[in-house]
Amino acid sequence: MEEWLGRDLPADYKEFVDGYGDALIYGHLFVPHPEGTDPLLAFMQEERNSFREAYGELRNIPQELTAIWDDIAPWAYHDWNGDMCLLFPGADRQEWRVAVAFRQCPEFLLLDGGVTEFLEKILGEQKLPREWPAREPKWQSMPDSPVM
Repeated sequence: MEEWLGRDLPADYKEFVDGYGDALIYGHLFVPHPEGTDPLLAFMQEERNSFREAYGELRNIPQELTAIWDDIAPWAYHDWNGDMCLLFPGADRQEWRVAVAFRQCPEFLLLDGGVTEFLEKILGEQKLPREWPAREPKWQSMPDSPVM
């Protein structure tokens, strides 16, 4: 994945995916694992293409994203409404940030911090992006996943 992206993914994201990936968070946020049901590299490639098709012509794309358009990496998919979680390089290009691309009413939520901060907000504080239901359980393995 990192070779395909041309840069290293954030350590907290890699640790999270390795330990908890190929899972559903709140029953709807799919987080793929490299060896999971929908392998992570294939997921990233397919979702990046889908992302570019769906959002490429929008006028209200934040400059922070258009400036690094080719470096955006989808890392999770919300099957309730088709929203996509993205990783993108911050201003210094050393740190990664998280964005949510809303599909139903196309716009973006840019968050300060990376995957750990995002997960702390949605799981710890239950501050979910708009229209995301907080279904239990908070985390579950994907059905029929080869990853245990």
